[in-house]
Amino acid sequence: MMENQLINFTQRLTKKHFYQAIINALRILLPFEFIGISLHIIYETTFHRNGIFEAIFDLHSHIPAFKQIGMTLKVSESLIFLSIALLIAFLVADLLVSSSTKYQNNHLAGLISLILYFTLISETSPSLNLLQISESSGNILLPIVMGLIIGFSFLKLQSNFHSTFDTNLSILLFFIFILIVGAIGLTVHQTQYYATLFYQQVTSLLNIGQHPSFFKILLAVSLRNIAHFFGMISDFTNTVANHFPDESANLAYASAHHNLWKIPYPITFHTLYNSYGMLGGSGMLLALNGTLLFKVKDKQMQFAARLSMGQTLFDQGGTLLFGIPVLFNPLLLIPFLLSPLVSMILAFLFISWKLVPPATYMIPNATPSLLRAFLGTNGDWRALILSLICVAVSGIIYYPFVKMLNRATLEQGDEMHD
Repeated sequence: MMENQLINFTQRLTKKHFYQAIINALRILLPFEFIGISLHIIYETTFHRNGIFEAIFDLHSHIPAFKQIGMTLKVSESLIFLSIALLIAFLVADLLVSSSTKYQNNHLAGLISLILYFTLISETSPSLNLLQISESSGNILLPIVMGLIIGFSFLKLQSNFHSTFDTNLSILLFFIFILIVGAIGLTVHQTQYYATLFYQQVTSLLNIGQHPSFFKILLAVSLRNIAHFFGMISDFTNTVANHFPDESANLAYASAHHNLWKIPYPITFHTLYNSYGMLGGSGMLLALNGTLLFKVKDKQMQFAARLSMGQTLFDQGGTLLFGIPVLFNPLLLIPFLLSPLVSMILAFLFISWKLVPPATYMIPNATPSLLRAFLGTNGDWRALILSLICVAVSGIIYYPFVKMLNRATLEQGDEMHD
């Protein structure tokens, strides 16, 4: 019964023009996301001084122009991700207008949305430095909202005028939007009130700065993954979940005593979530990726799953988020939130029962997913076994929802042919 209700809700949602605009924009940008994630993995593993391959093979001593290549990769990656955010703002507005109106689409809505979004992130970034602007564009919910606002505004105005905009009205509206959003952006940049207030409330709730309880770690992970599911992928969501000080104490103890079994804080965000609850990225995407490869029937989704498999092995799930898409997909929300929590509960039990030592050592970004806990425990094979168990259990959690995804896609295809 609940399965039918969830499928029916999803099918009704997919018929909405605004939802179609969002999903189609993400899928159009899949190649860009794939390239950006690939460059990110190469940079983080090979050309970052803390990268796993650099640490193992001492690559900076053997690769000519090591720093220059790394900087080129970093800048290219930033440009691609910034372009993705700008194109999301353009495509959502443009697709919404083109799919919802009988009037000729001259792409003006998309262009205005793109320029306004760039104006906003430029004014709210600390400076006009490319890397800082790119970091400001990491939250893809903002360009989506911008595109929807501009798109719906154009549709409303078109319905009132019953014709396409004349040139003078278009120019007038363009500058009005620029002035309004510019004023809002400048105010946000000057005050940062909303971010400060929200951050204070969340950190107060989680008691960041103190040793958190197991349930507060679960809460932090849930907040982080809810934010990521709706496209709020930014430094803030990472900061909420990562700034717990007990990991430094654990690392200091392990370095002094060379004993992971007696560290002062065996249950931390790092020992649970970083090591076992985010294999493949937020939402245990490695498990979803594997389930999709074996179960999904839609050719477009099969392609996205094959394309992203190598990346989820390196803890980067962006291509999968865009290609299925996982983002904003009601059928995948429950397992996206549930599978990391179940994996963390398993890790909590194994660590508490002294079956696995806590993963104490810090692991470089983009380290292969299944090796995170293994390396974090200095090569303990039991941590590797637990990682495999967590992926398998998460795959079982995803399995019925992937079946529903198949059913919803199949029924939607049948309706299109009727």
